[in-house]
Amino acid sequence: MNARHARRFRGRAARGQALLEAAIGVTLFVTIVAFGIHFAEVGFLSLKVQEAAVSALWDGTHGQMHNIPATYTQAGSSMRDAAASAQERYADFKGLSSTPGGGRVTMAFTRGTGMQVSCGMDVGVGWAGAIATRLVYRDNGGTACGASATLSAWRFPRSFLDGPDDGALYQKQNLDDSLANLQVCAVGRAVGGACQGRFSMLVDDWGLAGALESATCNILMQDQLLPCTNVPFHAAAWSTYAPTTLPIQASASNLAEATLFWNPLPPTALAMVGLGMKEHTFWMSAAGEDVVNFVQTPPLMDPISRFYPTTPGSYIGLTTFPYSLAHAQRFGNGACFLGRDCD
Repeated sequence: MNARHARRFRGRAARGQALLEAAIGVTLFVTIVAFGIHFAEVGFLSLKVQEAAVSALWDGTHGQMHNIPATYTQAGSSMRDAAASAQERYADFKGLSSTPGGGRVTMAFTRGTGMQVSCGMDVGVGWAGAIATRLVYRDNGGTACGASATLSAWRFPRSFLDGPDDGALYQKQNLDDSLANLQVCAVGRAVGGACQGRFSMLVDDWGLAGALESATCNILMQDQLLPCTNVPFHAAAWSTYAPTTLPIQASASNLAEATLFWNPLPPTALAMVGLGMKEHTFWMSAAGEDVVNFVQTPPLMDPISRFYPTTPGSYIGLTTFPYSLAHAQRFGNGACFLGRDCD
């Protein structure tokens, strides 16, 4: 073989070796790319599982929490309804779908199925409030929401070219069957196939809500069991006020007589249901914007047969004049907040 033929043979050998190394390297590169895509999809869908639990946690707060001052168990139903809604909306792992997504999502190498969202009450997250208010406002122990789903490898290349039983170059599979399905949780990892971690939050601010609890408390009879039209509002205020007045004997009367030179409580206050003494009589006015000038006019049969101004807000009261002036200015500007001009 002459020198020219030798150089040509070595060049062909070098090119053949490079082609073989490139072929082997491509299989490794494809494996890395496939795993990278799969892990990215697993991370994205895992965040959607977490998002489903948080969505239920916050959505549940808009539901009914109580019937002041009787029951505080309605929060449980509201949170369960929120969990069911979140499970339906996140069935396709999107959360913004207007219709259910068929219960799964399919990506390049990953499929998500079995989204489960649950919420429970009395999880040890609570606040009992002041002692004087516990007869009316009761703690429900807070709520907690969790979620879980199954993420499976889908169309993922288990091996390249031939299988391990066919004498292939790579005897090890890319992905074992035991790792093809992952149980993911909104919080932490699954233990024994179940997700234990949950997001918890204190719910129910004990505020008046709904048409029944937020209506104007129109005065009917101050010395009756149902003195105004907003029974929950009056009951909550009276039940909180009454226990604090029991130790007081004559302070209220002494203050009224020192200021007005007479006791304004009428004799009929002795017939107050649940009170029995005019010293502990509870009088209440809670007028809203639907009441003209924030002044309620009780029926003539009421012991106090005169205008009943509400504080703050009385147009005829000097002490509340700034409030009434700001209110009039706000409505004069198209009901804009705090008297500011409308945009």
